[in-house]
Amino acid sequence: MSSAERRRSSVLASYGALDAPREPEFDDIAAIASEVCGTPIAVVNLVDTTRQFFMAEVGLGVRETPLESSFCAQAILSEDMMVIPDATKDPRFDCNPLVTDEPHLRFYAGALMKTAAGVPIGTVCVLDYRPRDLNESQIRTLRLLARQAMTQFELRKAVVERNRALKTARETERRFRSMADDAPAIIWVTDTDGRCVWLNRGWYDYTGMTKWKSEGFGWLDAVHPDDREESGRIFFEANAKRIPFSLEYRLCRHDGRYRWAVDTGAPRFHNGVFEGYVGTVIDIEDRRQAEMRREMVVRESSHRLKNAFSIIQSIAGQTLRQAATIEEARATLPARLLALASAQDLLSQTENPAADVRAVVESAIRPYMTEEGRFRIEGPPAMLSGHQAFGLVLAVHELATNAVKYGALSVAGGHVAMHWNTDPDGTFEFTWKETDGPPVSSPSRRGFGTRLVERTTALYFDGTSSLDFDVTGVRFRLLGKLQSE
Repeated sequence: MSSAERRRSSVLASYGALDAPREPEFDDIAAIASEVCGTPIAVVNLVDTTRQFFMAEVGLGVRETPLESSFCAQAILSEDMMVIPDATKDPRFDCNPLVTDEPHLRFYAGALMKTAAGVPIGTVCVLDYRPRDLNESQIRTLRLLARQAMTQFELRKAVVERNRALKTARETERRFRSMADDAPAIIWVTDTDGRCVWLNRGWYDYTGMTKWKSEGFGWLDAVHPDDREESGRIFFEANAKRIPFSLEYRLCRHDGRYRWAVDTGAPRFHNGVFEGYVGTVIDIEDRRQAEMRREMVVRESSHRLKNAFSIIQSIAGQTLRQAATIEEARATLPARLLALASAQDLLSQTENPAADVRAVVESAIRPYMTEEGRFRIEGPPAMLSGHQAFGLVLAVHELATNAVKYGALSVAGGHVAMHWNTDPDGTFEFTWKETDGPPVSSPSRRGFGTRLVERTTALYFDGTSSLDFDVTGVRFRLLGKLQSE
């Protein structure tokens, strides 16, 4: 096979016409050629390396024939047009079986169909069973029909390439959507105006929203009302500037609960033209909670350190006031400071083992027991889990610290009563009540320690707590459930 044949075969394949079904546009060209030239046979013919395929034909009744006996195999080698008035008198065809035997062809005229690059792919040809010739008008018409047929092939090729591109695009989109739907994050795509045009399955599974409600700007309905305005502002400012962005907001899950999420987007460009954004949304609630807990620990540690210095000062002052001599103070003060250190050790252990309520309470108040009879402790034996023991000692330590600084333990004769009850179903109730101290008034501002007692302690018991600043003394009540380790 010559290089010209290989090139023609490759170009011919790009049109996707070989073995194609009949098409009216090409049938019309063959019919016009037969009528104008007055021949019984007319063909729109594609010449491959081993055969010729008839895209359209008049008077033959077949769609292809072998190339070795083809007139067009010679016509394809011409520059423009090949006319054979009498094949029996042409040495190229006088021995051709189509001439010497049935159907005894005599006349042939074929105009080349050439691509824009000059590659011939076939002919528009006419044939007759008797010798004859064509006039100039017929030859010109045959050339025009060959050009028209080539135009049809180019249009057909454009359609084939478009369909192939669409098929590839659909397959690419199908693969992208399949991968995106299986992604662990929510993925979204917007148009140039910021309207959401596509969301992966992760969005619908997470939010429970429908497609028609989510697309456009409907996705904003899933954002917490308090975060919606700021989130929209950041997004649309980035969209106007065509720059990446990242923002955090609370997103409503399908169960109605809001969880913190981070939304990150990047602009899409094609050939330098902005097409919108693509981005992801990832649930960061657990991370935010961990950060909040770390922040709480840092603040709690700072608060506890300040309290420790205040308590040391208070213990030292009370010890010196109660001691008859310096020697007695010297003997008493170290023991009390050691008890304070022991309580601080307990507070620093977040994984301490289960403990009895009484042991936990006594450990928490030991640094403050500077005088006999100031504490009354009552309650049945009950075991707390490690986390609950920590939560309770945290609350008692904070209450005792405040009592020493401002409450019943800040004056001589003040008392604190602690009492707890348990029920067979695991219900646990604990109370703290101060009496005989200075008059109490509700603070104008809730400090960290107060919020710690009011909110944090109840979390360890899956219950509720209250802190009341009654004029006769501070009262604390905790109601929850005991947990087993």
